[in-house]
Amino acid sequence: MTVDDQLREQIHASLDDVTEPIPNLAPVTIARIRASKPPRRGWVPALQAAGVLALAAIVGSIVFVSHQLTAAHQAPPPSATVASPPAVASPSAVDPTRCRLPVIANLEVGPPNPQNTTQAGFVDTATGQYVGDASASIAGLPGGGSPGSGSIKPATPPMIQSYSSSLQRWLPVYQRSVAPDGRSYVWDRLLPAGSTYGNFQKAELHWFDLAAGTDHVLWTYPGSINVERWDGSGIIINTVPPTGGVQLRWRADPVSGTISQLPPVNRSEGFTELPGDRGKSPGLGYAGIGTDTQGRSIFRIGSRQAGDRDWVFFETAPGQRVYIYKGTQGDATGFDPMETFADSTGLWFGDYLHPQIWHWSAATGLRKMAVTGQPSGTSTTNVYVNPVGPCM
Repeated sequence: MTVDDQLREQIHASLDDVTEPIPNLAPVTIARIRASKPPRRGWVPALQAAGVLALAAIVGSIVFVSHQLTAAHQAPPPSATVASPPAVASPSAVDPTRCRLPVIANLEVGPPNPQNTTQAGFVDTATGQYVGDASASIAGLPGGGSPGSGSIKPATPPMIQSYSSSLQRWLPVYQRSVAPDGRSYVWDRLLPAGSTYGNFQKAELHWFDLAAGTDHVLWTYPGSINVERWDGSGIIINTVPPTGGVQLRWRADPVSGTISQLPPVNRSEGFTELPGDRGKSPGLGYAGIGTDTQGRSIFRIGSRQAGDRDWVFFETAPGQRVYIYKGTQGDATGFDPMETFADSTGLWFGDYLHPQIWHWSAATGLRKMAVTGQPSGTSTTNVYVNPVGPCM
């Protein structure tokens, strides 16, 4: 059992407990943990203690720890020059009830010793039919996987994590690292070559042009580099020194190659707490389960205990919430979201308990779609289907 598995099991045992903060957490332990396997049942409440939430993003599973930040000043890094990505025409409107959604089907086989396998494919949202993509491959594409943390966490190989609808290619990086037009992505590696999170000295941020098949070094930094998202404003990244310490945030411009430092963001609360958020428990159990196309975090308050409140929302301004769902765990709606994928149609969600997909938009509200035809076997105990690309 790996360190992140142990943390997950401990937190799953009591989903309403508030985890204690871990100040100045070094990347060697958790700040850059990446999982080698798909999600397990249960969602993890985040921290409300002072500090900044460091997100360990796993396919459909999110573990929050507190990362203490202090104000710091650092001179802006030197700029680099990279080629400008080609312009792409705006896509036509997509009907979420009649489109083809890229997904990863995660099969949890067991007990007594659960094993996980994944398969990439597509769901026809008009019928709910899943069809695996036998030709799915990331061969020849750089990035993905994890160098591990020495004896704490072993290295993991690259896996399919997202899909470019514009180029019809499966990618080895999470969607947050993919350009809005789907024609390029960023990836990072530790230096010297062969380093782990336990002994690296610096990291490189690369920009890979999928259309041209060319790779460019965008930035070299004396610490770890983590991509938060790529949106219309540029590539938002954060960095942490190899030995732990202050986390800094930056914006990389892929057109000019310039890197500019951003003001620190206080993530200790994540959202504005309102009366009633804590329910009957003295602690506040919540998790971030993704972002929308504007970079606004999607939060889930409550727990997965039957009858507990179960609220999913985002904020348009401090204290101004848009509720995607407001009910109780195990109610007739049965909404049990795993992770969020945002596209031009709205928000897509996988589901913890059933092979089904959910879609939400401000215009239509929440809609459930049962998925059929997913891979299964006599020993398969759970099948999760998670959206990983924009519906086409």
